[in-house]
Amino acid sequence: MLVFTASMSADHLMKSTSARKAREDGPITSRQLLLIFAALFILNLLLRVFYLRFDFVNGDEGVRALTATRMLEGARLYADIVTDKPPGTTFFYAVVFAFTGRSMTAVHLAAMVWNFATAMVVYFTAARLYGRREGLWAMLMLVYFSTNYLTQDMMAANTEMLMALPLAASFYFFIRACPESRGSALWLLLAGAMTGAATLFKQVGICNLAFFVAYEMLFIHQSRPTESTKRLTWLIAGARRGFGRLLWIAAGFTAVMALFVAWLAGNGALGDFWRYAIELNFFYIGSMPRRLWFEFMIGRTLAYVSFNAALWILAAWTVARAIRNKDRADERRLSDLMVGLWGAASLAAVFPGGRFFGHYFIQVLPALCLLASRGAETLRARLNDALHRRRARIAVATLVILSLFSFVRFHQRTAVLAFETLTGVRTRWSERWGMSEREREAESVSAFVRSRLQEGEPLYIWDYALDVYWRTGCRPASRYLSPYYITGKFTDSAQIEADASVVFWRENRAHLIEDLKRTRPRIILDVFGKLLELPYPEIAEFMEKNYRYAGQVGLNSWRRFLVYELKENDEK
Repeated sequence: MLVFTASMSADHLMKSTSARKAREDGPITSRQLLLIFAALFILNLLLRVFYLRFDFVNGDEGVRALTATRMLEGARLYADIVTDKPPGTTFFYAVVFAFTGRSMTAVHLAAMVWNFATAMVVYFTAARLYGRREGLWAMLMLVYFSTNYLTQDMMAANTEMLMALPLAASFYFFIRACPESRGSALWLLLAGAMTGAATLFKQVGICNLAFFVAYEMLFIHQSRPTESTKRLTWLIAGARRGFGRLLWIAAGFTAVMALFVAWLAGNGALGDFWRYAIELNFFYIGSMPRRLWFEFMIGRTLAYVSFNAALWILAAWTVARAIRNKDRADERRLSDLMVGLWGAASLAAVFPGGRFFGHYFIQVLPALCLLASRGAETLRARLNDALHRRRARIAVATLVILSLFSFVRFHQRTAVLAFETLTGVRTRWSERWGMSEREREAESVSAFVRSRLQEGEPLYIWDYALDVYWRTGCRPASRYLSPYYITGKFTDSAQIEADASVVFWRENRAHLIEDLKRTRPRIILDVFGKLLELPYPEIAEFMEKNYRYAGQVGLNSWRRFLVYELKENDEK
């Protein structure tokens, strides 16, 4: 009886009968589906393609591009060139560069295709759970809302956007294993492997494992028998079933992690990975004061949710209706709860870093789009229902107004870029953007560097100006591309450097000086002119002994780009 009850619950959760499919999806033919896919692919391109004129939409792209370039030159990631993230995004860039050469345009085009692949996975997931109409709604929402926020967050080929594809694939493979059937073990193994792949893009991908555990607990709860005398047997059988399924997921995840560890060990970089991708991130998390953490959590989260209010309202409405619905046999209600759990696990991954940047929320988008697709399809149906039509029209009008507001707020920049691209005219609007100012600065400073150094020569830049490395083709003279590896002063953290006496930071300073002694760059650039003011006497002593001040080449007073030239007559 218990097995029968659990089996029936699973069937209700995921069953997609041919009658229901015919009733709901019949009007959409395969030809129409292909045409809609093509239209959504074009929309995906149009929303992003006009940003191709910028090499780096977000400064983090510079880190990925430079680490990928150095890897292709033979450097060992983490040991010879450092990043604080797992290698997934660097691998993505490296693969693109291997085929196209050193081209950020190629990276951004590949990222557009990658984003559309995520939308396709979301479609197939929604179609399997609900139907084709919901699948198309979810796909449209993923294509649009993955661009609908601050440019530097959404238009970059960043870690979160790339991580979204394996996360979505993991969830899709998981639902293929519900209910249990022949091949379920393989789907669960693949779900675990895709979670491992997501974790190789960003550490918080591991939070997906929490969803699998939470779902198995939900399944046990939903399949409980009405007779209290049978509940102990039900609990034991349910726990055994859930544990077996989780073991398959764990096996897939562990296999990916084992391959990764073997790769690190083979490169002699296992300790360096732990140092910079694990240990450093504990410093990163701990650098955020509690007051500031709460301030960002409330302010930045509300900003993101407000500007994407239509999506969040539809998703929240779906979850609320699923919670209110007490029918345990309602397969769609159970699917909604499952997607809601997945969304909660994805949202939890936003919290550890404490910065709550807009791009952190990209990993939540697949779940939000699945839930919102249900809300959108329910509204569409209610527009044709005389009993609910008036309220449905008010709701649709409200959602349209909210969407238009955010569309104008963020995609006016897309419209300006489209106009300039098609006409060949640069306007005063784009000239004022921070991206444009940064590119003008980078080109000016790069012109100076190119007049002194040859492509491939070592160059060191103290602070964040990765565009200059990229434009000049100069090789970073140190394994560290950013000062926070030396100072412990992270973005949005307390406005002080880390304790100089802490062994971790002291060793990093020693590594920096070791790198500079080995590579002996003929030029060092100090972006803000703060290098010699830092409380690190060993760095000041090294600079005084080996370099002399030679002026500044920055375009403004606060990013001065002080130039230090090597004293050629010094001993090595």
